[in-house]
This record gives sequence, structure tokens and C-alpha cells, in this order.
Amino acid sequence: MALIGEKTQYHVVATTEREDDRSTETPVDFEAAVSATGYGLFNVLLLLAAIPAGWTVVFDTSTIAFVIPSAECELDLTLFRKGTLAAVTFGGMICTAFFWGYIADQVGRRHLLLFGLILDATCNIFGSASQSYYIYLAFKFVSGVIIGGPFAILMTYIAEFHAERHRSKVLMWTGSLFAVGNIAVPALARAVLPLPWSFSLFDNLFVFDSWRIFLIISGLPPLIGFLTIGFLPESPKFLMTNGNSSEALKIFRKMYSMNTGKSADTYPVKALQLQERYVQKRNASVHSGISSNPNDPQKVVFSKRKSMFSTPYIISIFIVNVVLFASTSGMQIMKSWLPQLIVILNNFDPKESEGLFSSPSICEKLNADAIEAFRTETAVANKNLTKGCVPMAVSPTVYTNATIIAASAVLGSFLAGFIINKVGKKNILFICLVAAGACNFALNWSPTTKVFLILCSAIIALTGISTNAITAMIVEVVPTNLRATAVSISVMTGRLGAVTGNLLFPILLNLTCDAPFYYIGGFLTLAFVVTIFLKKHSGKLE
Repeated sequence: MALIGEKTQYHVVATTEREDDRSTETPVDFEAAVSATGYGLFNVLLLLAAIPAGWTVVFDTSTIAFVIPSAECELDLTLFRKGTLAAVTFGGMICTAFFWGYIADQVGRRHLLLFGLILDATCNIFGSASQSYYIYLAFKFVSGVIIGGPFAILMTYIAEFHAERHRSKVLMWTGSLFAVGNIAVPALARAVLPLPWSFSLFDNLFVFDSWRIFLIISGLPPLIGFLTIGFLPESPKFLMTNGNSSEALKIFRKMYSMNTGKSADTYPVKALQLQERYVQKRNASVHSGISSNPNDPQKVVFSKRKSMFSTPYIISIFIVNVVLFASTSGMQIMKSWLPQLIVILNNFDPKESEGLFSSPSICEKLNADAIEAFRTETAVANKNLTKGCVPMAVSPTVYTNATIIAASAVLGSFLAGFIINKVGKKNILFICLVAAGACNFALNWSPTTKVFLILCSAIIALTGISTNAITAMIVEVVPTNLRATAVSISVMTGRLGAVTGNLLFPILLNLTCDAPFYYIGGFLTLAFVVTIFLKKHSGKLE
């Protein structure tokens, strides 16, 4: 059943006083329209505006690693509580991932980004004032709930302003610029945390020392992102998908004018086709009951889910998710716990190793009894026997080392991007998984703290590269019409790996120091083994 006047709604014709000779009133699709805008100033400003928004998740998930050593006594942090704080933001992201995806399709990319960024900034600022562990934990969880959706559609938002010939290159550079946020976090910690800053509000009801001020400053990326994204338009792809071709055409004209320096009236495209999804949605609205249309969106989604769990693809999906779980778990454990481990190693008392025939191993330095002995001796020396918690000294070198390690990991991933096509994604994956697993097994035998840091740096870099490699391989092992769903599942699996790793690490560390390192190394080895069976798909659904 056709709608009255349906043909007149399939495109929007823009009339101008002066038309370019190349212009046409024949409706064109999204790819043709965005290609006609070119590449220039608008695209550069878009990328710059997206950086603070992209850094938001990096800050939300990484700052806790540098706060834990300083806030240990104030928040009464046990090892398990530290692991929970490191994991809870990822847990919040998992809980609402699919919900945000639905909302993004209903209200638009830009509106969701703005809503999420301003709420996250607010959450971070109020969270910095938390005077108890449980309140701060709640704020970290809510932060994960809020930012999980906006970050997931940020790359989609950027992609929908670029033509196909520029899209892959732009997304690669975008990912690299977002990764620089991993360097910015420890660098900011180095600049703020060692300083004796402090102020109070409401007659000392809320006391803000350096680590709380660090959290306030860490809330700036989402706030800046809110301001910069606010100057950008809605995704023209989203507008066309929802039937608003006239507004999409205005955006394309603006992009064309900024990129070429020419008048918007000379934009060659004068009419836009409605997206197929919108036409199907509108046609479906005139039917009652369950549609018999084979292209019905609900049936298409059901068909995709059914195909994903069929024999040709279930093995590939399983292998991809095993690798992502192992790589993300290993990477996030090291990123979250490395500053704390460095603090413990720096505070190791050489007296504890007296009587040993050789230099103490890393695990002997991380021994819980030795740490407790240090605390007791410090309390006695300070004549502070009644105080329940004696904070460890946090040297500025902790943050300096973390900055160097983050920079080396980002540089490693950047260089791997240049050689991955020459060496092959699967070969890169093999090398990174084996090397990262070997580094984990070797951690306890590090002769010095410096060697330990080098191995940790290698683990972070190698697991980061393997995560990027296996994500890129989804294109080769999953058909196009299943790819978006496969990527969504893989993102969830990676976050689940981060949650599981951060919760298990303190439990295993309390049992025996070797256990958490063997856990990471063993999982990475398993990932290497299953990757052997990863095969490319035929490109067709059976």
C-alpha cells in the first residue's frame, strides 16, 4: 500500500539563484553527496573538535590508576577495593551499551554526544568531592553508564562526515589522536599530584587535596568536548536516514563552502535520495501486525543474529572474542595497576631481604607481609601508633615512568599501523600475543625494577597492538552484513575482559604474587593457540 504523495517525498530539490554547470537535480545518495563536499577545513575542525570527546573515556578509565596510591588511606582502600574501582567504569559501560545504541538511532549522534559529555563532566566534578569509598564507587559506575554510549558512536559520527576514499585514513588518524590521551593522563598526574595543593569548602566539610584537584582537572575533556561538539552539526547520514534531507543538504552545502572556499550555492548536488531504511520504516508504518516484507528491519536483525551463530561464523566470532578478552584484560590490568606496583617497589625496605642468598625477586618485593612491616615501622618512626593507615610515599618518578611507558605504547601502536599490511595482520597478532605472554611469565624474574618496568611497557604496547590487529581482522573473518553486530559483541567482550582482569588481579595477588602474571600470560598463550584456527570468510552467507 503506497502513501499518498509518496513520490514527492523521496528527494528534496534545492533551488538557487545561480547554479553551477555541474549541478543536477537528479537525487543522489549519501556517498555521492558527501564526496562532492571535498576534504578540507571542515574535516580538520571536526577532527580537532572530537579530540577532547575522544579523550573523555581515556581519562574516565585511566585516572583511577594514579589516584589509588594517593587516596589509599582517605578512602580506606584494600587491594580488592582498588581492583573494583579500576573495573567499575567498564562495568557501567557494559550495562547500558545496547541501550545507548538504540537511543543514538532515535535522537541523533550529536544530541547524544552533547548529553553524555556534559553529564560525564558533572559526574567527575561531583565525584572528586566524595569523602567515602562507596560514594566515589557509585560516581565511577555512573560515569561508565553515561559515557559508554557517546564514545561508542563518536567514531560513527566522525565517519559520517567523510567520503569513502577518506574514511579509513581519517579513522586511523582519529584513533591515534585519541590514543595520545593515554600519555596526557600520567603527564597531568606528574604535574598535579606531587604538589601540596589543598582547599576546603563549607567549613572543611569538603577537603580538596592534590588528588581531588587532579580529578577535577580530569573532568575538563568532557566539558571541552561538550563545547566543541556544540559548534558542529548533526550527522547528515543520520538526517537522511530519518527523512530530513533538506537539513542534510544544508549541512553538505556548508561543508562544501568551508572545504573549497566557494559559495554554498555552487554545491553541485541539488537533491538527495531518502535512505532505504527510512523508506522501509515509513512503508512499514502503514501495515498492521507482523510485516511479511522480507526486508522488514526486525526480520533482518533476527536473520543476522541467527547467521552469526551458524557453523561458518561461530568459530571465527569465538576466536576474535577470546583474543580481545585476553588482550584487553592484560592491557587494562597493567595500565590500572602499574602505578600502584611501582609505588610498592619504590617503598620496599632492603632490610626485608637480609639473609637471602640472592637479590629479592619482584614478587618478594611485592609481598604483602613486607608491605605491612613497612607500614608498621613507618608508624613507629612517626610516633603514630594510633593511626590505622600509613600512606606510602609516592615519588614523582612514578608518574614520569608511567608517562614514558604510555608514550612508548602509543608509539609502538602507531608504528605497527604502518607495517601491519606488509607483515600481515595475522602475523602481527601471532608475534604480539607470544611476546606479551612471554613478558608476563618473565616478570617475576626481573633482576631490577627498571627491567620490570620495561617488561610492563612491552606488555601494554603488545596487547594494545594485538587488540587493534584483531579488531581490524573482523573485516576479514566476518561478512559485511554481520560486521556491525560482531563489532558490538567484541567491544562488550573487551570491556568484560577489563572488568574481570581488574577484579581478579588483587584476589590472585593476595594468594601469591606469581598468580596474576601467570593468569595474563596463560590467557594470552591461549589466545595465540586459537588464532591459528582463524580463517577468512568467503564473503557470502549460506
